[in-house]
Formats: sequence, structure tokens, C-alpha cells
Amino acid sequence: MEKSREEVIREIAAEHGVTVGTVATLLHGLQATGGNQVQFNIGELGGMGQWQPGMTMVGDMFNHSLKAKVEKLCTDLAALSRKLPREVADESHAVPGRSSATFKGSQNDTHYTYYADENRLVIYDDGKNTNYDTTGYPLTGVQQSQDNSGKRLSFTYPGGSVQAKDLKEIKEKKD
Repeated sequence: MEKSREEVIREIAAEHGVTVGTVATLLHGLQATGGNQVQFNIGELGGMGQWQPGMTMVGDMFNHSLKAKVEKLCTDLAALSRKLPREVADESHAVPGRSSATFKGSQNDTHYTYYADENRLVIYDDGKNTNYDTTGYPLTGVQQSQDNSGKRLSFTYPGGSVQAKDLKEIKEKKD
């Protein structure tokens, strides 16, 4: 009998001595990039950090045991992410007439869809779609975390991460 995704996540969390939430967050980020890299802000991993094969950075840069732990955890999860099917996002907030989405997903009641070929990020929140210009930010994934407002989305790109509020909003023309 094959193990469920949740069972595998629980086993990896126990093996590496981290929470199930940490494993799920890292796995989701790695799946968005095909297992190639992930950026995160996870307290039990020293806060802000990033991983890609051969490069690991953690907020507590002189904590070599933490860095080794993150390296091993992310290496294991990257291998797993390549075996799992990509997560299918909710299609109910897709924008009609748009090309195929590069990636999409949701956190709480906020949904996001990225169209690389259009340099466009669409975020559906509070009952409306807001479009952002991603020129100069070829997005590769998303980092989700909670803050005082209950949600925060940061999008990863080869140079780091960017939040939607830092992108130029595209005003749709009205007919």
C-alpha cells in the first residue's frame, strides 16, 4: 500500500526533527520550482533562508549545524518534490482570455496566478483581481507565511524575493 502525501510529510518531519508545517511549506516551495530552489522564512530554521543544490543560507549564518540540517532536509525534499505530481491549484479565479499560467495557488482566501509570458501576476483577494507587472522579476515560486494581517505572500525570483506591494499595479482599461 502506497503512503499518502501526509504520511510521507510526517515521516520526513520526524526524521529531521522539524514540524510537519515546516516540511509542508518547504515541499510546496520546492514543487513550484521543480525541486531546484526554495526561499523561506521559518522560525525553526533560523528565520529567512534559501536553498538550492550546492548553496544553503540561513539567517543564523554561523550556526553550522542548522545549515547542515537545512541542507539535508531540502535535499531530501527536492528529490521527493521531483517524484510528486505538481499541486493543482483552484481554477475558479483564473482570468478568462489569459495564456496558460506558469504557476498558481492560494493561501487562506487569497489566490495568485503567474503568467510568465505576459510578465503578469494576478492576485484575487477581497472579491477582486489585482494585476501586477513582473517585468524584471521572472518569478519561480512563492513563499507563504503568516503575519499580523493573517497572510503574506512573497514571490521568489533568481535574485531573491519580492512582495506584490513592491510591484507596479497594472490598471485594466475599461471599455
